[in-house]
Amino acid sequence: MDFNKYLEYEGPDKIITSFELDDILAQSGEQTLCVNSKLPTLDRHIEGFEGGELIAISGPRKGGKTLLAQSLTVYFLEQEIKSLWFSYELTPKQFLRSFPEIPFFLTPLKLKTQALPWMKERIIEALLKHGIGVVFIDHLHFLFDLARSKNTSLEIGQVVRFLKSIAIEYNLIIFLLCHMKKISFDKDPDDSDVRDSSLVSSESDTGLILWRIKTTDNQAWLKVAYSRRTGAFDKKIKISKVNGLLREVQDE
Repeated sequence: MDFNKYLEYEGPDKIITSFELDDILAQSGEQTLCVNSKLPTLDRHIEGFEGGELIAISGPRKGGKTLLAQSLTVYFLEQEIKSLWFSYELTPKQFLRSFPEIPFFLTPLKLKTQALPWMKERIIEALLKHGIGVVFIDHLHFLFDLARSKNTSLEIGQVVRFLKSIAIEYNLIIFLLCHMKKISFDKDPDDSDVRDSSLVSSESDTGLILWRIKTTDNQAWLKVAYSRRTGAFDKKIKISKVNGLLREVQDE
């Protein structure tokens, strides 16, 4: 083996020290995207969302997952952060009407399912044309062919890793909405209840779970199931729908 070629290697992927890496990052001037949810307790637990992160939002059916994502779209825009939406659950008309007032966001004119390379191209297009910082995908099971999948869990893992790599490469925050399997009525849901794969939890940076409080008309629990960056775990926040958006319920 010719060891000299390794000693003399100066390619773009050469091995460098941590101090050299720190100098390169400082000289590049690149700023990591950081944005708050404007839900105070959530921001305290996770210290906002950062570029390069993949955030999983899950919860029982009709629990408010899409409404949470729509609320964040509005709150991010108030901080001058633009969002790109891939909304597969609703028709375009239904989706627009589900906002109390239509905010500015980006979306493809036509959607393609089970097409990750196409999705990456549209994300790059939105980044170059409009400078987006956030991507919402509603929801996970439209990104692969469930009927033809031989191993659903592994395929979901591949999808999640693909999205995570996009978040890192382009300094974006990607929110992935995920369905949850049926759970016992007397049990608080957790990340182990995400449908079809534990790899969603193991591959994402933060897991948020949302479910309605059955004794109320418009309140829900939002739980930080995990946050790898801050270490927050199993933190519950009471939220309520106010004027069409989710807000934190302040203790009296």
